[in-house]
Amino acid sequence: MRNPRTYMLDENIHPRIHAKNLDRELGYKITKIEEKLSQKYRAYYKDADDSSRKQHYDGTQTWIGLHPQALQTPYNHLFDALYLLKDYNIHKIVDIGAGYGRIGLVMSSIFPEARFIGYEILKQRQREGNRVFERMELLNCEILLENVLEEDFVLPKAQVYFIYDFSEMQDISDILDELVTRIDDYNFFLITKGERVDYLIEKKYKQFWIANGFLSSGELKIYSSITDLTKF
Repeated sequence: MRNPRTYMLDENIHPRIHAKNLDRELGYKITKIEEKLSQKYRAYYKDADDSSRKQHYDGTQTWIGLHPQALQTPYNHLFDALYLLKDYNIHKIVDIGAGYGRIGLVMSSIFPEARFIGYEILKQRQREGNRVFERMELLNCEILLENVLEEDFVLPKAQVYFIYDFSEMQDISDILDELVTRIDDYNFFLITKGERVDYLIEKKYKQFWIANGFLSSGELKIYSSITDLTKF
């Protein structure tokens, strides 16, 4: 489904309702998967107790227990942000904490020749995202099962990175630290969502804040590694 209008919002419908309906059309089984995860593992907001439910992963956040439509960014918000970059030479997008891979689907409608690589720590989400990619014949999109906080993780070169509040401040800083080291090597955009990551960029990573930051629809912010975007 690569028609850009697919991901544009009808003003008469709420973004999450639009996203829910589109998930259904695309064949996602997100609600069923998230319900099974909640039955097996503790919700992200609950402390350890005497129940049989255990924490899924020690050291990072999986957001189990979050409503499926709150877990992911609405399609139209992703579309609005990526559409702002349509005139730039984008041939790879990397998503830190890809969930079910919505960005890959939206990307294919704007940058059909680009490659999408998402990283997800939950195999159930990773498998479902890749199943839908295969169903939609999006051979240029894939979600990899990997913990981006491991020491041996290598962040690939890309023209767009997407990062949200996937974990604690220090974990987010580790990714931003790596991106800062690359500013002089190549040009890229950084799309963010969340109070933690935006706070860090404004207060600690001013290289991005000074270069270019602007608010896109859906509270997504886009930063660039250079101030003169005509050189991108």
